[in-house]
Amino acid sequence: MRTHWATPHSEDGLGTVPGSPRPVGADAVTLLSILVVVRLVLPSQLVIGPLGGAGAPATLFGLMLTAYWFWHRLRRVKAEKAASVNGAALVLAAVALASVVVSLSRPIEADEMGLSILSFVMLLSWLGGLLLASDGVTSFDRLQTLVSRVAVVGSAFAGFGLVQFVTKTAWVDRLSIPGLVVNTPVYPLTERDGYARAFSTAIHPIEFGSVIAMLLPLTIVFGLLGSGHRRVSWVRWIPAGVTVLAAALSSSRSTIVGVVIGAVLLWPALSGIQRVVGGIATLVLGIFVFITVPGMVGTISGLFGGFVGLDSSVASRVDSFPLAMSYFSRAPVLGRGFGTFLPRYRIFDDQYLLALVEMGVLGLIAIVALWVVPVLGIVRVLAGTSPGSTQRLLGAGLLASCVVGGVGLALFDGFGFPMMPAIWFVLLGLAGAYRRLSRASSE
Repeated sequence: MRTHWATPHSEDGLGTVPGSPRPVGADAVTLLSILVVVRLVLPSQLVIGPLGGAGAPATLFGLMLTAYWFWHRLRRVKAEKAASVNGAALVLAAVALASVVVSLSRPIEADEMGLSILSFVMLLSWLGGLLLASDGVTSFDRLQTLVSRVAVVGSAFAGFGLVQFVTKTAWVDRLSIPGLVVNTPVYPLTERDGYARAFSTAIHPIEFGSVIAMLLPLTIVFGLLGSGHRRVSWVRWIPAGVTVLAAALSSSRSTIVGVVIGAVLLWPALSGIQRVVGGIATLVLGIFVFITVPGMVGTISGLFGGFVGLDSSVASRVDSFPLAMSYFSRAPVLGRGFGTFLPRYRIFDDQYLLALVEMGVLGLIAIVALWVVPVLGIVRVLAGTSPGSTQRLLGAGLLASCVVGGVGLALFDGFGFPMMPAIWFVLLGLAGAYRRLSRASSE
């Protein structure tokens, strides 16, 4: 398969020569679109049997993209400045690898070693989406195209969750795909206050909620960017409507927090009329949920009322700190080893706390830098754009999605799931591409 991004014949380092014919073949946007579709559409429990946990089609495709990126970087004939998000991602991978090496220098259980190796393989797979997105998107048009595709596929993912909510049936446990086997049991469809907790094709409801919260800002941007086309403007708002409804019915505290953060960060990028319409739409949605799903509003408010009395979920997170600090004090620099803290020891429900235990202070800094670096890059670009413009909306949508994912890691151990980090890494890479393209257009 031939591609045209970052080819050794490129004069601008982005894979195309200005004014030259468009090369035939799949570009980075096409490859990333396939990655997103495979990751969100295929149930995460299905893998190629002999490969075990690393055998999910999306994982293998991500590894291929990682190797593909390195191959192109080695073949380039013109020196190129690496994007800051690329550097942050490679630093995280280096710290994770160092922590694994350190863990092998001590007595280690076979289960810990196996999970550690699998975790590092998964990290390499996620890197493929980030690196390819950061270096391979060649124009704002292609960036907008990929954002649109992610929004549409993400809304379909959310829509399947709504089907589970209404029917109170998982459905994925009845799916059979030739060549794939179930690696982990399908999560049983549980209920909270009588309402089904959907998980779509994800491993768990909390992962489902984190993904739709991340993608919601992009579905809103997708709708806004089509508002100038009267014949299709309402159709382009379907992804946002489906996604925000799925988030409202998720019965997940972390999802609601993510939605609020995303809305707050997206708000400054909107024009006056867009803010008015957004406020009205929010009010209408609240009324719709109140009327059609009696008791859901009370369920949502009860999720946050638990903070006062420390419900079991909140109490578990609070009680995890002393245990985490005891492990951290034994290996404060590189931790006990990436992926070595088995769930049976303790589930922290906080990726940053888990990072302190597994990768020490260097790992924590690396994870925070992974999303803070591209976010700061977008902030610098947004300062020179006007509210309501396409460039500002794209940047604000990517910024909001990246921050929602970063904050969400404080609410659950996100790297322990395959879908959330895979999609988040792609979004971080798109944030890097946005910064690169903005810088190039101003030169």
